[in-house]
Amino acid sequence: MDSMQGFLAILHKSKKDFFSLPMIILNIAPIALGLALWGGILYAFSDILIAYTKELLPESWQAYIQATGGILAQGVTISLYVLLGFCVILLALVGNVFVSIFYTPLVVGYIRKHHYPQISKPTSLPMTAALQQFLKAFVLLCALCVVCLPMLFIPIIGGAIMLVPFFIFFYQTMLFDIGHEVLGVEQYTKLQAAKRKYTTTLLTYLLGLIPILNFFTPLLQVIILSHYCFHIATQSNAAHASPAR
Repeated sequence: MDSMQGFLAILHKSKKDFFSLPMIILNIAPIALGLALWGGILYAFSDILIAYTKELLPESWQAYIQATGGILAQGVTISLYVLLGFCVILLALVGNVFVSIFYTPLVVGYIRKHHYPQISKPTSLPMTAALQQFLKAFVLLCALCVVCLPMLFIPIIGGAIMLVPFFIFFYQTMLFDIGHEVLGVEQYTKLQAAKRKYTTTLLTYLLGLIPILNFFTPLLQVIILSHYCFHIATQSNAAHASPAR
């Protein structure tokens, strides 16, 4: 399954689950809540944020904007509002990943029931451990973003480099949570040691970079990685059963 062909097979199976009614409801709710929450907060304080951001501009820029008239000033204001809108999207996406910590057991349970009833449920990871892992990964994300920030000034390459911290964040949160929910602590540790997950995890992460659709892909990513981990569990069970035969 650690190949493009294996990933496409998982993706085909995951699409059917993704468009089922329970998953549609589970997908729309956190997205709508995130957009409403962050959009409302930034809209309420937009004037203050815009004014503060303008003050951060060099004095020479501020003087030039005032000297050239209202058109340039309006252009700067519009650009800052677009930046705020981009921040709303980023916050909603990060929030959606955070919410996935809570609905992952529901998704894994749904997939187990409909596709892998023969796979026994391991001891669930405590919610505190999942939250602790999320916070550690988030702190690392912030630190890596600060380190990589100067790279943004390099055309194309800088944008590609900035994707790396978010992939690490995705890998350390979503795969960690799903892997423990499906495989349990022991099998997940073996998966980590075997290094068998990068192709599927990377391709799953790249789905979240598709514009507009990235609002809805976190749930699809959970479904894909759940199928992937269940496939590993099935292989492991078959390997343990073979000697017994």
